[in-house]
Amino acid sequence: MNDKRTSPLVLDAMIVTGNTKAAVKAAGGGSSDLWTVPPEHIHYDPRDNVRPLNKDRVRQIADLIKANGYDRKKPLGCFVRKVGGEDRIFVYEGQHRYHGALLAISEGYEIDRLPLVIDEAKSVSRANLIYAGIINNDSEKLTPLQLAEQIVELQALGEGNKAICTRLNITDQTIRDCLLLANAPNGIHKLVRDQAITSTLAIEQIRAHGGEKALERLQRGIEAAKASGKAKATKKHVEAASAAPAVSAPKKISETQAKQLLQALQSVLHDPLFGKLSPGTIKGVHRALTPLTDLLDVPASKREKMRPIDVPNEHGFYSHETISSPKGKRIGKAPAEIHLARVADAEWIYSTGLALGNSFSASPCKMHADAPTYPTRGKAIRAAVQDLTRKLQHPNFQKAKELPSVHAWLDKLYTAPDPHWTEELANAAGAGK
Repeated sequence: MNDKRTSPLVLDAMIVTGNTKAAVKAAGGGSSDLWTVPPEHIHYDPRDNVRPLNKDRVRQIADLIKANGYDRKKPLGCFVRKVGGEDRIFVYEGQHRYHGALLAISEGYEIDRLPLVIDEAKSVSRANLIYAGIINNDSEKLTPLQLAEQIVELQALGEGNKAICTRLNITDQTIRDCLLLANAPNGIHKLVRDQAITSTLAIEQIRAHGGEKALERLQRGIEAAKASGKAKATKKHVEAASAAPAVSAPKKISETQAKQLLQALQSVLHDPLFGKLSPGTIKGVHRALTPLTDLLDVPASKREKMRPIDVPNEHGFYSHETISSPKGKRIGKAPAEIHLARVADAEWIYSTGLALGNSFSASPCKMHADAPTYPTRGKAIRAAVQDLTRKLQHPNFQKAKELPSVHAWLDKLYTAPDPHWTEELANAAGAGK
């Protein structure tokens, strides 16, 4: 199961601010009109910056520094964060200058200290970092997609549209357009990031045709642009390609798709209600799978031992079982986990955890008033798989090396048979549609 439709938000933990003087003193820094600190004592977290780091721009800045020196008239914007009880300086404005300086240093250029302006602790919050990042990038404006991602996070932090409009000097229409793009299929996001289309063209197509149809039209437009020797599709390419009749080339089933079909058919074979199917269907499944017996996974017990009912502690957190993804070779631990608790008879809940790349997302196994419960362990697992799949669409996780193995693990969980699914549950689910 790999839902590619949207890129959901992954919230970061609240910033715990630290003592500026203590951090600068510990780093061996000094002060005149500005703070000056050795580069090796300045820290960086990509989540504090609204724009992804551009390696080409870092390379260009490093070359300029080596040729002209570091321009001390352009200090880095920083704040102090508590990390493990230690006050550390983190850069959030000027990340390309910071990384350019580090690259120049790594290539032999000497920079003893970098100039800093450090924000007062009382002004530091995740929302203020986002606002500052957007405003201070005005000379190199954020794309509508980048702005959309920040607006979604600001809204999740409790910022109202009126406040966002006022602080960013934008209109309600801009917010509506950005949210339209933020909720578009992930394929459109990739086309925008790859600069195959502009955000403006994407928004126009989504507004006129809806997300899925817009993606189809944009992909045709890109093919038309490539055929004419252009790297980027325009509205003219999209309209011309969409007006022409679509020619569908015959497709072959790939090895991956064949394995997925085999797993799906195996799930049908081991489903508790398999015997309720028509004789012809049962015979067809057996006929298809019998020659492939050696390729099939060993099925789980038809009736595995039921987990005892879990109880919460004084904080409302339930004891639970944990299903872990394969350990990542780089990090030596499971990058994804699903926690399951049986809170009552025929009532299960789940929580999830992710630790990929430099990003982390986790939630406790706890009952929430607005959260559903699930009648079987298998249903809870499938709901957790869908939840994790949505979270993995967030840009923070997209470059993690462990991502393919996590997706493969989720796909296998989603297609596994549910030994506790009964005819009564199936009837109840059908009646609820």
